[in-house]
Amino acid sequence: MQARRIIEGAAFGPETLRTAREAFETAWWEISVRFEPTLHEEVREHLATAIISATRTDRAQVDVLRDAGLRAIARVYPAQLAKLPVDDTELVGRPLSQWAP
Repeated sequence: MQARRIIEGAAFGPETLRTAREAFETAWWEISVRFEPTLHEEVREHLATAIISATRTDRAQVDVLRDAGLRAIARVYPAQLAKLPVDDTELVGRPLSQWAP
């Protein structure tokens, strides 16, 4: 899978990569049912790229990276994720389950 290669190939330490993998898996679990199976690999690649792009330091946090990935996916696939927030101010204090329709 290309998405895993994107994450595993990033130039971060093992702990940061573990955090990025966890953020990716958590985000994908939340949104995968909204996409046709034929789009899964494409969406996973976008999600992995967004999460790695949001990983700036070795102090990365799972929820911050997950949210960055979900915002990126919401911008690329608005119809599938119409209820996901795309602005950081909408994320504060809201569990992911509240973003779903």
